[in-house]
Amino acid sequence: MLYRTGAVEKLVGYTNVDWAGNVGDRRSTSEFAFSLESVTITWSSNKQPTIALSAEYQGAVVATSEAIWLTRLLKDLRVEVFDPTMIYSNKLRNIQLAKNPFFHGRTKHIELHYHFVRERVLFGEINPVYVSTDRQTTNIFIKLLGLENLRPF
Repeated sequence: MLYRTGAVEKLVGYTNVDWAGNVGDRRSTSEFAFSLESVTITWSSNKQPTIALSAEYQGAVVATSEAIWLTRLLKDLRVEVFDPTMIYSNKLRNIQLAKNPFFHGRTKHIELHYHFVRERVLFGEINPVYVSTDRQTTNIFIKLLGLENLRPF
């Protein structure tokens, strides 16, 4: 694919967490993937450094940070991304926390810097969107996939 200076591209991300998936230490694995138009340009799958009750939200923070960094990198390369980056997640709780301040009174156990995601939604930089688990692109990083799951959508 050829990217041209000044072109308007669509940046899309997927985020997922294998909550407490490591049987040995019960740490979660966070993963994300981002594509520009239809080409995956970055992905990551990392075990979280600590055991966390809010592992899914921590995964959303990592994906949001990557989206902001990618948008700024593309801007430096003179490739404009005007729309908020769509970040697909199969965790409705994350999307509700990011979009609705009503829930924040009940989430004081989540440290303040995790509200970074909410702030990026308010600034119009990202748009968290629900995707069902069976259509979650990042499952390839943490789940065994049968042949039926490898077909394109």
